Order: sequence, then C-alpha cells, then structure tokens
Amino acid sequence: MTLENTLGITLTIEKITPTSATLKCVQSNGEPTGELHTGSWYILENWTQENGWKEMPYIIDGEIGWEDIAWIIPLNDTIEWEIDWGWLYGTMPAGKYRIGKEITDFRSAGDYDTEIVYAEFEIH
Repeated sequence: MTLENTLGITLTIEKITPTSATLKCVQSNGEPTGELHTGSWYILENWTQENGWKEMPYIIDGEIGWEDIAWIIPLNDTIEWEIDWGWLYGTMPAGKYRIGKEITDFRSAGDYDTEIVYAEFEIH
C-alpha cells in the first residue's frame, strides 16, 4: 500500500522474513525544498482491529543507540536498505505490520522539515 507524502517518497518492503526485510525507497516528483536525508532510525508497528497501529515493544532493556548518520536520498532515483529488526523487536509472528522511516528535507543548518513515511507489509 502506498501512503501519500509531500516529499515524493514511496517506501515498499521486499524479501520479508519474520526478522528482516529489504526496504526500497523511490523518490519521484513531490515537493522537496532541499536535500532529502534519512538515518538509521526506524519504527515497527503492528495492526490489530481492536487497537489500530501500535508500536511493537523492544525485546532489549535499556536505551537504544541509533547510529548518527545521514544517508542522502537522491532525487528521481531508487535506493534500498537491509533492515534487520530481530535484534530490536525479535521474531514477528504472522500479521499486518508497517515500518516507518523519518525523512528530512534539509535546506541548511536549523532549516529543515521531517516527515515519517511508512510502508505496510504482511508476514504469513
């Protein structure tokens, strides 16, 4: 399922396993006003009829340290990231999920907007 955003970003999930997947990011059109970036952070959510979308709980105790990195998302291009959530969320049972990535529209230091873009998928 494609979810609308103003940056022209479409995320899809491929090669899904209960502990990992390939996240494909396509940038086309949209209205970015600067350079598009993302980092290592992501969120994994589960859908239930009773509660809607809810973040999956971490399986590890303590603080989570995300690598402080900015990957450039080229305009009118496609990139892929391998996401291994097993260390953070464990093995996902069958169900409906979505993964969210924060995308930054960076114009200059202190001048940027962020948007979380999601890709929905199922584990059978």
